[in-house]
Amino acid sequence: MSRIRKYGKLAVLFVVLLIAAQLNATLLVKTHRVRGYLIARLARTFGRPVEASRFSVQLLPMPRLDIEGVTIGEDPSFGHEYFLRAERMDASLRWMGLLRGKFEFGTMSLTRPSLILVRNGQGRWNLEGWLPPVRTKAPGENTFYGPRPPSEAANFLQKIEFDDGRINFKMGVDKKPFAFTNVSGSVEQMGPGRWQLRLEAQPWRSGVALQSTGIIQVRGDVAGTSARLQPAQIRLHWDKVPLADLFRLVTGNDPGVRGELALDGIASIGTESSGPSAGTGKWKFELQARATQIHRWDLTERSDNPRVNLNLQGVWDLTAGEARAEQMTLELPSSTVQGNAVLQTRGPAAWNVRVNSLSIRGADVLAWCRAFQPGIAESISLDESFRGELAVSGWPLHWDSAKIASEGGSMAVPGFPQPLRIDPFAGRIAGSRLIVEPVRIRLGAGKTELVAPVKPDTLEKTKPGKTVTKPVALPPAENAIEAALLQDFSSDEGRLNVSLRLSHVTRLFKLAAAFGKTLNHGWELNGEASARLDWEWQHNLKNVRWKGYVDLKKAELQAAGLNLPLKLEDVSVEWKEGRRAAEIRRAEAFGATWSGTIEEGVANGSAEENQWQFQFHADHLDATDLDRWVGPRTRPNWLQRLLPSLLGGGDSGGKASELLRRVSAEGELSVDSLTIEKIKLAQAHAKLSLRDLHLEVRDAEAEWAGGSLRGNVQAQFSPLPRYEIAADLDGVNLAQLPWAPHWAERWSGLASGTIHFTTSGVGREELLKQLAGRGEVRLKDVELRGWDVTGSVESGAVRPGVSRWTSGAGEFVLRDRALDFEALQLEAPHTRIQLTGSFGFGQDAKLTFSLFPAGKPGARSVPAKRVLQVSGALDSPQVAVETAAVVQKKP
Repeated sequence: MSRIRKYGKLAVLFVVLLIAAQLNATLLVKTHRVRGYLIARLARTFGRPVEASRFSVQLLPMPRLDIEGVTIGEDPSFGHEYFLRAERMDASLRWMGLLRGKFEFGTMSLTRPSLILVRNGQGRWNLEGWLPPVRTKAPGENTFYGPRPPSEAANFLQKIEFDDGRINFKMGVDKKPFAFTNVSGSVEQMGPGRWQLRLEAQPWRSGVALQSTGIIQVRGDVAGTSARLQPAQIRLHWDKVPLADLFRLVTGNDPGVRGELALDGIASIGTESSGPSAGTGKWKFELQARATQIHRWDLTERSDNPRVNLNLQGVWDLTAGEARAEQMTLELPSSTVQGNAVLQTRGPAAWNVRVNSLSIRGADVLAWCRAFQPGIAESISLDESFRGELAVSGWPLHWDSAKIASEGGSMAVPGFPQPLRIDPFAGRIAGSRLIVEPVRIRLGAGKTELVAPVKPDTLEKTKPGKTVTKPVALPPAENAIEAALLQDFSSDEGRLNVSLRLSHVTRLFKLAAAFGKTLNHGWELNGEASARLDWEWQHNLKNVRWKGYVDLKKAELQAAGLNLPLKLEDVSVEWKEGRRAAEIRRAEAFGATWSGTIEEGVANGSAEENQWQFQFHADHLDATDLDRWVGPRTRPNWLQRLLPSLLGGGDSGGKASELLRRVSAEGELSVDSLTIEKIKLAQAHAKLSLRDLHLEVRDAEAEWAGGSLRGNVQAQFSPLPRYEIAADLDGVNLAQLPWAPHWAERWSGLASGTIHFTTSGVGREELLKQLAGRGEVRLKDVELRGWDVTGSVESGAVRPGVSRWTSGAGEFVLRDRALDFEALQLEAPHTRIQLTGSFGFGQDAKLTFSLFPAGKPGARSVPAKRVLQVSGALDSPQVAVETAAVVQKKP
């Protein structure tokens, strides 16, 4: 019992002493002297100056020092910003050290730390001298002469833990936008100077929205060293990284590539696995990168999406400042690329990559095409292999040398009964020039045998940017497409030449459609075609100039909106400095045979405006043929169907007014014979201009009915089509006017005058309904056969015969689908006839002839009380003499 009391008293005393020690420690850490001591111990532990806001201490259950607002200063050689900052630091204290009267740290835990890693101009990192180094004894170190030096205090820091941290990067004084966030893990001392790393972090970039960049895991052993972390072995794992976020992370931009990346690597130095080749400052590394499901952002994933494996093995020499990948292998499902690479890590980054063996199969080429181009036919297959070697260097990368060659192959394309043949070709970089010899694709059998490709020497002699005044003649090879490429890297100029000759141009459209490129939007073209197109650029592909020509022979063009195809017997289309021009030597369209030219000019207004100059000639145009081509079934929406195809658009449902508004054209049109209803014009010629939905016809001339016709036309197509016509007539033969068949035989004489009328609407009936206008007419030597007008009126009975007048003049009005004469005066030597009434567009008439005795100028005359009336159909009119209802006095 006494023993229990004795130990109980000791226990109580011990507890009291602990409580007293806790209270005293809490008070002591608030004193200026103890606070300075603790900061000095922390500075010695970290090897950097330390600042802290508040200290607190805890003795039970384990001694622990809590520090808030910790800032560890930076080595002045790396800058003046902080090295490490944490909201809170919890450091455990070693009992054995405290019992010996020493203040030794065990495990440190950092809450929300922020670390800045700096790389100076000498290629050294500020982290290298932070962790405590391994102490090595030199020979004879235990022998002392004179007083023994004081022993250095050993550092017993065992472990550093951190959570929800951040790591920033600086190159000199420049802060990089790249960082690691959500950093967690630990650095634990496994032995004297040996530290074990366990790290997890998420990459981050400022100013860029990232969805998921995956978690980077780092495991390894390093030496806390002034000898640059040697020996060390570090493993890295990074997987499930979306390629979109990877590009945003590295470059700050999203190029539109989707897929997933996984990365594994191992680096070692000063270990047995490093091998004998690794020396001081040389890290041996192995890196494996795997990218899968690579495709364009707006395309769905496919089972055959490209996948790539990249394996690198080499040495990173920190002393020399370069990383050498002595073995580099890029693997695709059926292709392999092997070589080596060197990255300069000191100073500006620079690459030196050499591919010694390149073997690419056609299946992989198609897989990449399908991943980035929609609409490629599933049944396409490419049986061809490409071999070569290359070397690039610098940053940005530039070509040093390259060779690529193919022994030819075949390609199965839907719509072709036989596989297409691809002839052997080669490409190379000579000096600063990339030269790809003509690649020829045979699209089927032709009338003549294919000849050898164009020699590359011809391509090299023509300098990029030099204007070719005359297109180079295409070799006599039928059903073949050729393409050649030349790029000068010193001047940053290049050119792509494409030539073809096809007996059936539809083969080209089938080939393009099989690869997801529809060239003919809303139109179909059949026939023979030959072409040569040259694209030239300087500095970048955005500044591209192109020229060339396309010749069409015996071709037919069927366009949406036209009921019949255009027959292009001999047509040539040319592009020069990006401007288009066409020479129509013979074409059949709208019932006529055409010839002429049309050329694209420089736009004066909007960038979307197409400025055209044209000169056309047609042998005969008939409104009836035009109606058969556009037809009432397609009117009024035929422009909506026709214009998108002719202007190169793919939406045939677009508004015709908007499409037509983009066209600005001016030129001349001549027609040998023009027929509009019963009006037949000969040798018609006019100047036309079309701008902003407004058509203007100027200086129109034509021969009509033995005389001439001159006039102007104004047409506005929006919002409702409206037309205004003004014309002058001279010497028109009345007998040749479009009367009814038997009525034309009754008239002779010459007519002159003017006419002005307007109409609006769409379609023949609507135009006739809205037709309105007026004019004046002058007559000479007029003769009316069939009735003696003067004798009939004077006798009161219809008398057959012939009526003649030396002249005549008057006005008329167009309205209600009729031509109305208000008071047409017909003069004879002894009589004057006044003609009133109307001619209907339906070949009917109602005419009244009134007789006035001839008198002296200025004298007043009184009309007769009887008139001659002609009414009914013009083929068989009714003629009668009637009493005038009203006697009119006429000056």
